[in-house]
This record gives sequence, C-alpha cells and structure tokens, in this order.
Amino acid sequence: MSPRIALAFFALGAATRIPFQTENLWAHDSVLYERAIAQFDPLAQQPQAPGYLYYVLVLRALDGVTGDANRAMTIVSLVAGAAAVALLYVLAARLYDERTARVSALFLLTAVTFWAYGGVAYPYTLLAALTTLCALLFWRAAASRRARDLLAASAAWAIAIGFRSDLAIFLAPVWLIAAWGTSLLAAIAAALVVGALVALWYVATAVADGGMARFAEALAEQGKFVDDRYSVFGTNGLHAIVGNSYELARFLGRGLYFLAPLLIAVPLSAAARRIELADRRRTLFVLAWALTPLVIYVPIHVGEYGYVFSMLPGLCVIAARGAIALARGARMPRALPLVVGAVVVANASIFLLSSTPLSANDVIRKDRGTSEKAAYLARPDMDGSEVIAAYDYLVAERYVIAPQEGRHAFFWYDPAATTSTDVRPQGGGTIVIWDDLIHVTGPGWREVVMPHGAKLRIAQVPAGALLRIRGLEVAVVAG
Repeated sequence: MSPRIALAFFALGAATRIPFQTENLWAHDSVLYERAIAQFDPLAQQPQAPGYLYYVLVLRALDGVTGDANRAMTIVSLVAGAAAVALLYVLAARLYDERTARVSALFLLTAVTFWAYGGVAYPYTLLAALTTLCALLFWRAAASRRARDLLAASAAWAIAIGFRSDLAIFLAPVWLIAAWGTSLLAAIAAALVVGALVALWYVATAVADGGMARFAEALAEQGKFVDDRYSVFGTNGLHAIVGNSYELARFLGRGLYFLAPLLIAVPLSAAARRIELADRRRTLFVLAWALTPLVIYVPIHVGEYGYVFSMLPGLCVIAARGAIALARGARMPRALPLVVGAVVVANASIFLLSSTPLSANDVIRKDRGTSEKAAYLARPDMDGSEVIAAYDYLVAERYVIAPQEGRHAFFWYDPAATTSTDVRPQGGGTIVIWDDLIHVTGPGWREVVMPHGAKLRIAQVPAGALLRIRGLEVAVVAG
C-alpha cells in the first residue's frame, strides 16, 4: 500500500468530479438541507429526522464561507467521493493486496451513479466515505487485536453515526467482528465509548430541535411516514418487500453496470473460493460490511440511488476479487488489465457518453433544466398557470414560486401515497407539469423542450375540466 497512490486516487477522484458540479439544488432533500442550514428543525423536516446534525453543521460552516448552500453541499459531495476512492484503496490493500486495492479503487472511481453524485447536493458520497473509513479502522482493530485500535475505531463509528444514523445498523456486525478478537474488557470499554458518543449526538440534536419531546415526535413522525409508504410494518405488509427489492435492484444495477458479472465470478471460481475461505474472518468481514444494509433496504426502505453507496465500496472489492479470479482462470498473464480496463472504460462510457439516468448528460439536463424551466415560467404569458409537481415539488417551489410570489398556483402530490385523485383547476387555464418523470395523457398537451433537454408539458384546459392523477400519470378528463 502506497500513500502516494492513495493521494493520486484522491486527486483523480476530485478532478473527475469537478467538471460535473451542479449549480442548482438537486432534489427534495437538498432543499430541506438548505433550510436546515438556516434553521435546524427536524420536526419541520429541516431536514428529515433524525436530522444528521453533524452533516448540517459542516454545511453551515461551508455556507458561511461560500454564501451558497448548494455549493456547500456539492463541495462535501466532491471531497467525500474522492476520499471514499482513496480510502477504499487503502482498505482493500490491507484486506488483500496491492492489485486488489488498485482495481477496487478504479471500480468505485468509475461507478456511474457514484460519479454523478460527486457533483450534486446530496450526502450519499459522504455515506460511502464514512462506511469505508470505519471499515478500515475496524479491520485494523480486527487484525491487531489491540484495545486502543478498537477504541479508536469505535469512537470514529459513533461520530460517523452523527453524520449518517443508518451507519449504526450497517456497521454493527463489523464492530462485532473487530471486537471478537479483543479482551472482554476492551469490548465493553469500546461499547461504552460508542454509547456515550451516540448519546451526545442524540442529546445535542434534541436540544437543537427544541427538546427531547419534540425530537422524539419528529422521529415518530418520520418512522410512521416510512412505515405507511414503504415498510413491511405498515399497510403494505409483505408486499413492501417486492417494491423495495425492485427499487434496490434498479439502484444497484445502475451503480454497478458491468461490475455485476464480476460479483458472480468469485463464488463460481473454485480457486477464488479456496482463497476466500482460507481466511474466513476476512471473508465474513467483507460480506458483513457489504451486505448488512440489505436488512433495512429490503423490508423497510431504500429511498433512492445514493442509499446503495453504503454497499457499493464493499461490492467493488468483491468485484475486484472476481476480476482477479477471471484472469487467473483464463491463465493469461495480461488478462487482468484487459478485464479491468474493459469494465472501467465501459462504465465510464455510460457516464460520459450515454443519456441514461445519472449519466453526465442526464445530470446536466436536470441541473440546467431547473434554471431553464424556471425562466420559462417567468414569462408574462405564463402568469396564472397552475404548476403540478411530484418528486421535484420543493425544487420547483424554491426556484419558481418563491421569487415570483403569487404568479403561479401550485399543486403537489406524493406518487407513493396517491393512488388516484381528481383536481379541478380553478376556472380552467394553463396547466404545467414540472417533473420530467410524470406522463401526460388526454387532449391538449404540448411539450416544451428546454435547451439542455428538460421538458415542460403544458395544456390549456377549459372551465369545468378535471385532471386525474394516478401515480406518475396526469390525464385531462372532460368536466
């Protein structure tokens, strides 16, 4: 393991993300984080509970320097994404060898959705960086079996929970593996460190949110929201597993692309299986790190593409081992560079050249489209229009409604909670669909394509007409 190579991966990670930094808040949660910078209030969804206090404090500090909440968030995304690549190189080198380390880092560097999120106002590259840093420290503790290493790793984990509370569950099995080889006294001391630092974060968050009772209410409301829409513990019951599994497969598929076949190569190769099983503790560590999030994502909730970044670094290590297994099985000295090069180029090409979701073209389309659609709605002939939005409601409100108060009516709905609803525009008039994902049917629609490809769907509806909304479909129905 070379510190120079680790630094080179960090620099490469930053350099490849800088050209794709976005100018506008990316999505619903981005707006909530911007509001939290001004006033931290999880009960008012600023941001959603449990509040991610430490992340908000970092954003607040950067916002004080930049004067731009979006820029503060994208700086964190860029630095955390680059750090995750460098940290994965170090971790994989300590788990296996230099060859595995370089391949793992290259795979994460060119993962399509991970590349895209290095330039947007979302906290998910930070999730990848934190889980990789904690895994690195836990593996050092597992290898050394020293109490001080376990204590240091436990303290880092507890602090990371203050940034991303889901890491409390995702890294718990990894902590157990690290603690297993130390003394009982060291394990108890490490558990107390975790408990004390997590309690400190919880109390600090509650105080910032106006008290214990208010913060508990925020947590309860957020839990009920997730249960009602996504979880097996809500009205969906076991059917939620189907929806969550589909979303998880979609998010992982676009995060992995050509890495996916390499994951299968490890269990299929007899030689690779022998190597992995020769150190069962290491194998258990990697699998626990990469796969534990499934216990939340499948039965409860996997909200969007960035969630799987808790798994992606570990899956990149497994894919690297798969590439090595393929090269070994081919018995060709130059097979590994060819396999790795082909996968890296293929994934990078998807990001740089295609127009698939979260490719560079798609990121530019959405980011520039926010400004372009807002400018279009600022035209005098669009005054009095009624804007319908779903997932991008808060973004539209942030860039369209607030600066031009009273010029547009607005209707928002949640596709996850809305099976069917009818809306009657006030006295007829102009209807505008903001979200690109919403489909329109019925007469009278025209599509206005923005310079970078984003779209507004616009219809002139007569008095008495109905709009029927079903999920992501809006139809004009005769009144």
